[in-house]
Amino acid sequence: MIDFKFNYPLSDAHHDLLINELSSMDLTKINLGMNAIAGNYQDREIAAEWMSKSGYKVSPKSLFAACGGHNALAAIFLAAGLSGKSIIVDAITYNGVINLAGMLNITLIPCSIDDNGMIPEALREIGSTQQAAAIYLMPTIHNPLCFTMPLDRRLAIVEIAREFNLLLIDDDAYGFLESNAPLNFADLAPERAFYIYSFSKSIASGVKTSYIIVPPKWQSNIESALRLTASGSVSLFTGLISKLIQSDLIDRIIEEKRKEAVKRQAIVKEVFKSIPYISQPSSYHLWLPLPERSDIQKLEETLSEKGVDVVTSHAYRIEKNAKYSGIRIALGNVSDPGTIRKGLTIIAENRDL
Repeated sequence: MIDFKFNYPLSDAHHDLLINELSSMDLTKINLGMNAIAGNYQDREIAAEWMSKSGYKVSPKSLFAACGGHNALAAIFLAAGLSGKSIIVDAITYNGVINLAGMLNITLIPCSIDDNGMIPEALREIGSTQQAAAIYLMPTIHNPLCFTMPLDRRLAIVEIAREFNLLLIDDDAYGFLESNAPLNFADLAPERAFYIYSFSKSIASGVKTSYIIVPPKWQSNIESALRLTASGSVSLFTGLISKLIQSDLIDRIIEEKRKEAVKRQAIVKEVFKSIPYISQPSSYHLWLPLPERSDIQKLEETLSEKGVDVVTSHAYRIEKNAKYSGIRIALGNVSDPGTIRKGLTIIAENRDL
């Protein structure tokens, strides 16, 4: 089976490099006992400095370590008291947040989108007519739609969030692939924006660690939520990340992953030369829009029978709307160019079902 469903890019070379880095760590400095819930403060300092930008410094006191992106998202929902409330999301959004919201009795309100993401006018209409508590976004290399929201759109969303007192949750799972990303929402609205940077894509899926930038009002709550959901971060992994940051290896790995993504996107361009699709030059996934008349379930079944796994718009939509029909094609789990080309060719030949 050609796996275009999951998206965890990790080459054999990077796997071996990470194993070597783990094996060379000073074990006398690894605490396998009870660790600080928010993460070792020295690790937080290193991460905060690495995540800071010119004019936008991240304070270690606002940065908290979690066990991966899903743990970070669950902790934010709990810390902000969002259970039983409503969150505004893109009309097509990450299926993980859909499933988590269902478990926590959170209602998701779909907002119309265009090529730049959430439409401000549609967001303002929701804010003025419905009781929402927060907005969830993946503004940089969106999952699954692959757009990157420009700065002016982000500023417009911040203005509306302040107008209606909405929290902002910026989930930056794929932002590492964009070398010149616009400012994130924690930079633009530090009083109300949570920001998640997870390492499952940028480093490896087995490194279950993420960092959350948290507004001051919710910092004590986030620590309690992290204690309840995972008893704190894993010091072995936060220590590994600090080591990678200090040696500049993390930047090298990220740059190499970007270059590899460009190579895989070149294959997409070759196979889909006359087929419209949405992607970014250094993305590991793409979105293939389909006509509203498409039988999505039949297409998914046909592709599976022919040996290709994908995720369709059925998994990403909040409400039934054929306008957003499509499939996400993830290239992170398949490294062989011939296999990528073969899988894409099968999709191209069957997409009109």
